[in-house]
Amino acid sequence: MSDRFERFENLPEDRRRAVVDAAAEVFGDEDYARASTADIARRAGVSKSQLFFYFRNKRDLYLYVLTVLTRRVADAVVDDRWYEIDDFFEIMRYAATRKAGLVGSSPRIMDFFVRAFYLGHRDVSGVLDAFMTDAVPAMVQTYLGHVRWERFREDVDPMRAVRMLVWCGDGYLHEQLRGGGEFDLEAMLSEFLVWLDWLKRATYKEEYL
Repeated sequence: MSDRFERFENLPEDRRRAVVDAAAEVFGDEDYARASTADIARRAGVSKSQLFFYFRNKRDLYLYVLTVLTRRVADAVVDDRWYEIDDFFEIMRYAATRKAGLVGSSPRIMDFFVRAFYLGHRDVSGVLDAFMTDAVPAMVQTYLGHVRWERFREDVDPMRAVRMLVWCGDGYLHEQLRGGGEFDLEAMLSEFLVWLDWLKRATYKEEYL
């Protein structure tokens, strides 16, 4: 972590949250190139010079916000109940409903992630691509170590099931964005639960269905 980030991390939690929330709002409303750091500073209640005292440039601020919001989502989803569920598809169902609840109460989070991963700017697109490439195996290693993978059939690689669910979600969002319609979280959740049922029937041993 740079000295700038350390200075920011040492601020009171409410001041840090104000900056992150303001940045998430602006980056969620505008493409990266058009997002204004002056607007972020104004919404956060700080000066632009203060903002750049903590972040070298807009790119550093953006990537910091990405990290914080990713951690915020994980903290909201992974609770004590999470580790009581050892069935892969049930834990995916639990994760989806928990995320939907978080996004419903904090819609700016979804706006930020949609723009981040589907409308990326060249300044950050490479980092975002690498982030997504690393995110899936990191998620499995960090949060799914207690899952009973032996419930999958012998001819099935569980990681393919994990990747398939990621691709389904990506494809759904791309289709919605391409059509220019308004994103419907409830509709996506409903579709995702159907995909879970289909994939479970296609990959699990019969005794676990």
